[in-house]
Amino acid sequence: MGAESGRSVGYLSGAPRVSTRPEAVLPGPRSHVLGVIRAFENLGWEVRPFIVGDKVPLHWVAGERNERQHWPGRLERLAADLLRLQMGIVNGWRARRELGEVDWVYERFGAFQALGWWFQRRGIPWILETNAILSIEATQDRSTVALAPPARATEFWAYRQCDVLVCVSEALARLAIQRAGVDRRKVVVVPNGADAAQFDPLKHSPRRIFDRCTIGFVGSLRPWQKLDLLIEALGELRLEGIDFNFVVIGDGPMRQEWENLTSSLGQSDHVRFVGQVPWSEVPGLIAGFDLGFVGQVPLAIGEMYLSPLKLYEYAAMARPLIASDFEDARSLILEGHTGYLFAPGDREDLKRALRRANSQREEWDEMGARARKLVEGQHSWEVRVRELIRQVEPILEKKHAAHRPSRRGG
Repeated sequence: MGAESGRSVGYLSGAPRVSTRPEAVLPGPRSHVLGVIRAFENLGWEVRPFIVGDKVPLHWVAGERNERQHWPGRLERLAADLLRLQMGIVNGWRARRELGEVDWVYERFGAFQALGWWFQRRGIPWILETNAILSIEATQDRSTVALAPPARATEFWAYRQCDVLVCVSEALARLAIQRAGVDRRKVVVVPNGADAAQFDPLKHSPRRIFDRCTIGFVGSLRPWQKLDLLIEALGELRLEGIDFNFVVIGDGPMRQEWENLTSSLGQSDHVRFVGQVPWSEVPGLIAGFDLGFVGQVPLAIGEMYLSPLKLYEYAAMARPLIASDFEDARSLILEGHTGYLFAPGDREDLKRALRRANSQREEWDEMGARARKLVEGQHSWEVRVRELIRQVEPILEKKHAAHRPSRRGG
């Protein structure tokens, strides 16, 4: 037990498709939720979860169809929005009733959800975590929300109303302050991390798709991931005699387009789209990579504010990284020592990074070991949650003191 033993936190997630079930088709949110919960528990907190995605019918959160379909139509999005609005009210009341009295509630924000408000109105601090300006991302980058103004109003109200807003990057914190008018004094920045115990290369046998040198990607296949950039770069480098293969784990709206590109460039023998796999198989597949790729570019809002879980999970599995030069990548990548950075969206600079990587093949094992050590010491979920607690406590203490009746006599 850690120093926090004896305290309790209600973990809230109102998004109906975010689930911790093994069958969940969204492995990133699943890994994130479990990482935070386990970290609180490892630090001695009692965690009482209320996760809507664990309560809905299994077919809502499982099945390849959910990720393979292209953007849903407006009527489908409208129906989903109305359902989420209704569920937000019902589940806020249910969560308060089921979890009872806790020291804090920690909520992962979902569209149209503000479950923590039901606790806050009873005097329990509401810590709200956001991974995106969701109302903008869901309408401009994902096309998954139809009722954009209510989604934005609900989201920005929740950001302003909560006691502490946890953002996964400095860029996201700036946007929340600028766009939603959040008081900067209650905003903390805690990037994502990895479960270093689960993503441990000593616990998983490598599952290789190609025998020869392989770059790998794990995640949802969406435009900002820019896998096309790597596919094109690898084809051009092959003409120079530099031979990399590429394995893609995951699914999403861009899969067919990127498969077609692979075929049109004559790269089908060197690029494999594996599709969605059970979460339990992901560490072994990462262990079968030689390098892990993250190629994200700015979102529609004009900035890249995400904190990619895959970065930390590749590194935890002792894989060197090739990543576009953003905030999180810079915290993990020391050029030529744990990985390689390239200018976002720049194919020529990506080829430069790949040429350097190719020249250091004999050093990859040592580079991966350094990356793993960085995660263990600085980027595990336990480190993240300990830092979160350290930042949150003084904010809550100041708020409590501000509302404490004065004891000075007249």
